Amino acid sequence: MFEAVYISDSNDTLVYEYLINLSSPSFKSLINIIRTKKKDSESSSTKSKSKSNDANLSFIEVNEDYFVSFERTSSLIIYVLCSSSTSLNPIIPYTFIQRLIEVMSDYFGTPLALTKIDANNDTLTLLINEMIDNRMPNVTDFNKLRDLISFKSLLSKILSTGNDLAAATNKSLSSLGNSQKSSSFEPPASFNNNNNNESSLNSIPWRRSNVRYTNNEMYVDVIERINVILKPTAKLVGQGTNTQSLLSSNSATHFDSAFYSTSSLKSSATQLIPIVGSISGKINFVSHLTGIPLLQLVLSTAGLNLKVPSFHECIKLDKWLGNPGTLSFIPPDGKSTIMKYEIDLESFSDVKSKLSMLGLIEVDFQSGLGPNKNEFEIKLFIKDSKSVSKIEHLVIDIVCQDNESPEANDDESNDGIGRDDYIVNIKTNRVTHGDFSYKSKGKAEWNLRTLSKGIQPFLRGSIITHSIDKSIEAFEESSHKDLQPDLIDVDTNTPLKSIKPLYLKMSYSHKGSLPSGIKVDSLKIVSAKGLGDTVKPYKGVKYTTKTGDFIIRS
Repeated sequence: MFEAVYISDSNDTLVYEYLINLSSPSFKSLINIIRTKKKDSESSSTKSKSKSNDANLSFIEVNEDYFVSFERTSSLIIYVLCSSSTSLNPIIPYTFIQRLIEVMSDYFGTPLALTKIDANNDTLTLLINEMIDNRMPNVTDFNKLRDLISFKSLLSKILSTGNDLAAATNKSLSSLGNSQKSSSFEPPASFNNNNNNESSLNSIPWRRSNVRYTNNEMYVDVIERINVILKPTAKLVGQGTNTQSLLSSNSATHFDSAFYSTSSLKSSATQLIPIVGSISGKINFVSHLTGIPLLQLVLSTAGLNLKVPSFHECIKLDKWLGNPGTLSFIPPDGKSTIMKYEIDLESFSDVKSKLSMLGLIEVDFQSGLGPNKNEFEIKLFIKDSKSVSKIEHLVIDIVCQDNESPEANDDESNDGIGRDDYIVNIKTNRVTHGDFSYKSKGKAEWNLRTLSKGIQPFLRGSIITHSIDKSIEAFEESSHKDLQPDLIDVDTNTPLKSIKPLYLKMSYSHKGSLPSGIKVDSLKIVSAKGLGDTVKPYKGVKYTTKTGDFIIRS
């Protein structure tokens, strides 16, 4: 159970403290233990080179009686002190902290800062008092809190009243006041088919009461994020029904072999296939509707198996179970996420179906090229889509080495890479679009920013190791001294070691379509007490595709 809530700055200087019981320990009595435990945790994660250092959520066991869950924001740290005497789901404190951050952001604005916490100390106390009851989370929904705790300032209320007066062109002041007093609408009887209890029908915890808007509108925002790991697999030309690589034959023939590298002819010998992948999606809904509307949103799922979707509490589960793809709900006021889902690429039996779910950009990646086997090529093919006009924020990170440079007195680094194999630079031999830059430590970036349809970017680069760099210097020095080639010591019998990037990481976004093909078929108002029969709310639907971990291995 919860014992206290503390808010401090990034240096653990107390900004706000809420003690639930008189016996709850203060932040001052725990700060030394918290600092010591945090330093020990950070030092141990550094020694183990943990890659989860970006995680904001953390846990500290104070003693056998208490533990602390906390989360960092840009300028604040929110702590929740919990009692170890009761069996508490460890996810509950983290979920509560995230909800508290959302509520503070909605009330006080973003980004959260020390000055905002100081200026709204009383409001924050009232909020936490409602959000925690009997040392457990109570009211955490933003719309319900707005009914309990004043949200707008006096100036905002005056401006809001002015807008209402302007909208009431044919009403007297008295009629306006009467309409505001009688604007408590009852939810429709069809809200819950399985429960006709009058008290449950009158209680909608996720929606504010007496909601009124001059301009009624609703928006659906469907966002999908692609997570996949691709790996090249050898494929002999002439075997199987498809002798092409990952790229379609139509796209591949568009390249001019006189301009691009002749190594593109080898691309038909390999293809990129997904090792593991998924598409995570969510449906955000923005409701600015007067009264208590009952809506129905119908999705075209194209026969996809949406793995264990999660719903907002406003969704009627019986409607979805009876007719998958149909969402029936009374929406929360303002913005909310009404549904989350996931599509597992492993559910598709053939590779072609998996590849069709990876968005509009196809990649051809070749490595180990050139006389020194240290060159690589990246080609991008953008599929044609009538609904997508451009690809935005397109960046490809080229990661060739994860280790630091070996010390001068060591033969090898901790990862077994010697000085001769250490990467000192990544250069471009040819690039058609965007900017290429070496970021040091074996990492480079190809930033293409925004691309229109029909463009096929190409990059050929070279990985320069310490040994290759020394060979180049020796060659340039010998050329400068006009030495004969037979004076240069070259062992032609030693096979060259292929030098490849470890992986590529691609990120981009675009609007207009989804990789899964899911669409909103319809959005209609089934009933709306208080909205009025003549009101036709504005409807808007937007589709956005993003990449999460889009990894291409060499």
